[in-house]
Amino acid sequence: MDDFTSPKRILSARRLRPRKRLGQNFLVDPRFAARIAAETPDHAYVVEIGGGTGALTTALAERARRLDVLEIDRGLAAVLRDRFGDTSTIHIVEGDALEDDLALRLASEAPPRAICGNLPYSITTPLLERIIATAALWDCAILMVQREYARRMRARPGTPDYSSLSVFVQHFCAVEHLFDAGASGFYPAPRVASSVIKLRPHAHVNEGLADPALLLWLVRAAFAQRRKTLANSVAAQPGAPSNAILIAALQQSRLPGAIRGERLAHDDFVTLANALSAQGFRAPAR
Repeated sequence: MDDFTSPKRILSARRLRPRKRLGQNFLVDPRFAARIAAETPDHAYVVEIGGGTGALTTALAERARRLDVLEIDRGLAAVLRDRFGDTSTIHIVEGDALEDDLALRLASEAPPRAICGNLPYSITTPLLERIIATAALWDCAILMVQREYARRMRARPGTPDYSSLSVFVQHFCAVEHLFDAGASGFYPAPRVASSVIKLRPHAHVNEGLADPALLLWLVRAAFAQRRKTLANSVAAQPGAPSNAILIAALQQSRLPGAIRGERLAHDDFVTLANALSAQGFRAPAR
């Protein structure tokens, strides 16, 4: 019988090794897992991204009515099936979370619904984009990410960490910092510290917004060249509006032409996006 209390022993017994390519740093400290699980709604349907050796899975299973665990690593998926195969409420899904139909998976279950996971650093952004794309289908997402990344997600205008990621995430969700996790809580110990954040979707995310695609394009354009003014950074992007349209939109929004994107709050971006839309500008196709 496997000793499931230690990721190192589990991997050694199976002749497995942590794979750097997949960003595998396995949760060791059960207190971290318990704190994450405690943030999920009681009796919820939960999707766990990256089951690893099952430390978080164990904690989540104590609260969830059903738990789908996505694991891309074949060897680890086998570990999870051996460990939880007799538990009817846990379903191990061997596959890539970046390719999984997360929307279909969530829509097939009744609320409350939640997403949890220790996101690999190398693919945090594409995973986060896929998670947020389904925000209308879940009540909360509790995610462990690199600490610097968590600061960017929560950053306010005018601070060094404020970026297009900040505006993007905060447009769709309320962001709450839950706790930090040091490297000693993982095997192997990562070179960077982690933080756990909780996302809650806004109820009426695009209310008052003429063109959601234009807002997201504008935010990316505004931060594409941080040292330039907002007008110059936007004007430098492919498919940008003409100078006349951009100047008119800035004036309508009561924004100074010399302001930089990092100074704009979320509502400022919404106002400017609506002004550009009123001028007839549409977001270029991606």
